[in-house]
Amino acid sequence: MNQVLSETIVHYRSLPVERTPQRLDPLGVQSAWLLVPLLGAVAVAYAVFSTFLHHAQFRSPALAVWAIAVLLLAVVVATIRTHPGLAPVGLWSHLAIIGVAVAAACLFAASVWGHNQRIQDDWGQIAVALLLTAMPLYRPVGEVLTVAAVAALVLGALAAAQGRSLLITNHPLVYATVAATPVLALAFGGAGYAWTMTGETLRWREVARAGQLRLEAELRQVAARMVAQERATALNAEAVPFLTALAARGVITEEDRQLARSIAERLRASAVEAVDRSWLAETVALALSRRGAGAEADRRSRVHDPDRLEQVLSEEQRAVVGALIGTVADLPGLDADSLAVTVEQPGAPVFLLTAQVAEPRRLLRSALVPYLSALQSVSMVASMRVRAGGLTVRFAYPERRAP
Repeated sequence: MNQVLSETIVHYRSLPVERTPQRLDPLGVQSAWLLVPLLGAVAVAYAVFSTFLHHAQFRSPALAVWAIAVLLLAVVVATIRTHPGLAPVGLWSHLAIIGVAVAAACLFAASVWGHNQRIQDDWGQIAVALLLTAMPLYRPVGEVLTVAAVAALVLGALAAAQGRSLLITNHPLVYATVAATPVLALAFGGAGYAWTMTGETLRWREVARAGQLRLEAELRQVAARMVAQERATALNAEAVPFLTALAARGVITEEDRQLARSIAERLRASAVEAVDRSWLAETVALALSRRGAGAEADRRSRVHDPDRLEQVLSEEQRAVVGALIGTVADLPGLDADSLAVTVEQPGAPVFLLTAQVAEPRRLLRSALVPYLSALQSVSMVASMRVRAGGLTVRFAYPERRAP
């Protein structure tokens, strides 16, 4: 292993990974994406209903309309930004979504300032709380709770400041508590679910890793037997008939020497290939083997990775890459002989999967986009291009930053 590859492995394997459901279980979180637009729709619907209830309390109806428009903007941004095709959700996206929702709540409070009669039927705290409920799936629990605390503080302060105009006279702290409680309650509920989900995923990984270590010795023995069997098969196919014919003739010619040399070189190359066969090559070969015996031929031509850059992939990334290759190999319109994987750039490895596929673009996107999103969720950059029947899937590490 050369020094550049060693440094690359250390660099990318040591990068901190956010412990969020989206990072640890990207495909599972993709299936829950509809929760975001659903909660957003509920928030907007309740905002419209609450605004109608406050029609006699408006100081500025225009601000009330703008408040709903700003809330709708926050919902649209949340729906788009959490879409599986744009994973992962970053810190600034999280702050923008909740910040815009809080701004909408402030606009509504301004629209009824001095005329509001009850805090509990205002929609600001409910809308913010509903959006915060989904955020723990995409962002760390501590970050979500911090944002929720700030939002609750802002909304609580607004409620306390309106105390003089309310029908029920009470201490400002009571109004602040009424406004802040839904925000904190739903945020803690979502955070609790995400915390449990994250913990279970990490525990499952530890169990899987322990089982893998227990089976490692057995797997090595199986691999050794497979290599020995392949060597025996090759000997029976070429060397044994040659030696049998040679023994029957009793004479060694120059042609026999050349043929023996050719057989020895092929057997040596086959043995070296069996020993050096990489995980990526095995994955491609296994995926194609399901299409028939002919698809498994010429394994070395399937993967071009002279620097063995596949070693940079983590366990999570290998799982997604394996699923992606399997999905491509199962496409009905795939030309199996055209499937190939190329890996290059040791400093920042780039993986290119190419194939000829007679499938509509829409079906290809439907089948492969979830895996591209999953790769993006595990710290890679992924894209797909379909042109004239040619499919190219590119996934890579971001360019390394100078220390």
